[in-house]
Amino acid sequence: NNVSRQKEGCVAMSCYSRGDAKSIKETVQLNNGKRMPLIGLGTWKSELGKTGDAVYHAVKVGGYRMIDTANDYNNEAEIGKALKKLFDEGVVRREKLFIQSKLWNSNHKKELVKPDLLATLKDLQLDYVDSFIIHWPQACPGTGEAVSVRVNGAHKAPADEGTMFPYDPETKLFCSDNKTHFAETWKAMESLVDEGLAKSIGLSNFNKAQIQEILQIARIKPAILQNECHPYLQQKDLLDFCRFQDIVFQAYSPLSSRDRPAMFRKADDPELLSDSRITKMATKYKKSPAQIVLRWHLQAGHSAVPKSITPSRIEENISIFNFALTREEMDCIGGMNCGWRILLWPQTSMHPDYPFKDELPYGFQIPPAISAQQ
Repeated sequence: NNVSRQKEGCVAMSCYSRGDAKSIKETVQLNNGKRMPLIGLGTWKSELGKTGDAVYHAVKVGGYRMIDTANDYNNEAEIGKALKKLFDEGVVRREKLFIQSKLWNSNHKKELVKPDLLATLKDLQLDYVDSFIIHWPQACPGTGEAVSVRVNGAHKAPADEGTMFPYDPETKLFCSDNKTHFAETWKAMESLVDEGLAKSIGLSNFNKAQIQEILQIARIKPAILQNECHPYLQQKDLLDFCRFQDIVFQAYSPLSSRDRPAMFRKADDPELLSDSRITKMATKYKKSPAQIVLRWHLQAGHSAVPKSITPSRIEENISIFNFALTREEMDCIGGMNCGWRILLWPQTSMHPDYPFKDELPYGFQIPPAISAQQ
C-alpha cells in the first residue's frame, strides 16, 4: 500500500509547528479562559480491574493531571474509586485535575443529556467534570426512548434490553434515533455549564460542516474537538479550522491504537510505531517511538490522550517535554499523512448525522451490529 511505499524515506511536506518547539508549555488555555493539560491519560479499551490502578499511577507517579473517559467505556466507576483514593490520601486536590467525559449517542435528546452526565458524576464520585463532550454527532446506536448508561449495560443487545448499544433483533442493525439532531443536544449541553455540572463543553468525531453548524447556534462555544489523529491521519484542514475558531484540537488514538478491537483491524493495516521514519528518530533521541509520535502531536498543535495501563508506558508517554523535533523531522512526519482512519464505525452510518459518509464507497451496505454467529 501507499504507506509501505513511503517507508523508505521522508516525503517533504511542511508541517505546522507551535512557534518555538522548545518552549511548549504543559497546559493550554481554552477559549473560556480555563487551562487544560496538553497530555492526558486515555482510558478507551482499558481493562476492568486495571483501569483504576492505571489512573492512580498516572496521577501519583506520572504526574498526569488530565484523565479522559466516557460512560460507554464501562470503567468510570473504577476511575471514581481511584480518584477518591487520590483525594483521600492528599496526593492531589480536585481542582488540580482536569477530568473529561462524554455524552453517549443514545442520550442525544435534550431531556436525556443531564441524566447521562449525572450517571457519570455518580460513577466518578465528582460534583462536576472539567470537560463534557458529545461523543459522536449521530444519535446511533440509540432509540431516544429512555436514558441508557453504564448500569444499563455497555454492550450490544436487543433494543428491549435497554443497553447503550441497542440493535434490532430482526435486522441485526443498530437502532438509530434519526429524529434527533445534535443542535438540540448542544442546547442541553450549554445548560450543564449554566448549572456548574461541566466547566467546559466540546465535541468529538464531528466533521467541519457539523462544527460550523454548532458554531452558528451556540451560546457557549465548543472549547475542545476530540477526533482521531496520528501521523497517518493528520487532519490538517480540520486542525487549521479549529485554530481559526479558537477550539483546542485533541487527538484520540494518537499512537494509532495498536490494541484496537478486531472489528477495527485489517490484515494489511500499517503499524505506526514500527515505521522506520519514526524508529530512526527514536534511536537518535534515545526515546521510544511512542514518545516521538507524541512529541510530534505537541509541535503540530494538538493535545493528546494516549491510553496505557502499563506503568512504565504511562510514565514514558508524558515524558516528552525535554526534547524537540527539528523542522526537517516535523516535515518528514508530515509526509506520512495518508488519510488512514481506524475508527470509521460504518455500523452507525444509517443516521443522517454520521460524520464520515464521504469515506464510504458508492452502494455501501451497512454492516450488522453483530455477526451472524452471535
